[in-house]
Amino acid sequence: MLLEKNKRKGQLIGLVVTTAALAVAFLYLVLLYRNRETLAFQEEPCAFSRVLHLYCPGCGGTRAVKSLLEGHLIDSLLANPIPLYSIALILRVWVALAHNVVWQRFRERGNPQEQQPARAKPNRTSWRIMYQWEMWGILVVVAGFFVLRNLALVLLKWDYLGDLVQFW
Repeated sequence: MLLEKNKRKGQLIGLVVTTAALAVAFLYLVLLYRNRETLAFQEEPCAFSRVLHLYCPGCGGTRAVKSLLEGHLIDSLLANPIPLYSIALILRVWVALAHNVVWQRFRERGNPQEQQPARAKPNRTSWRIMYQWEMWGILVVVAGFFVLRNLALVLLKWDYLGDLVQFW
């Protein structure tokens, strides 16, 4: 029973923190949207690109966010899929936390006198906060895009960002 109570408390704290983070991110995106014409990129390539003449996993992130702000989803994915995947993942986690907290409160109010036995069945109505495939998805998006983008640059001379094509 104590473990279940701690889990509920942890999910409530997670929901509050995630909601605050989403609110701050939304306000920041509004600020970026208002100033999207002046949103600037790095003047020089990062150290990784300067030394190896390859793109790091974060290259194109600012362009991806700018494309998202302008409503160009495909351009954003081609520049760097990490921002879009992160937004989708954070929203999915927030929905799962909100569902679990609201559903638990609903259950408690519906049966206030009901005492669960010590060996109660697990609560099948709560959603998992993070699935294993989503964690693997992070690795696939970051590492996979890093490898594919650089292979396309080196082997096919295809450079969507246009920053390193002159070297290869």
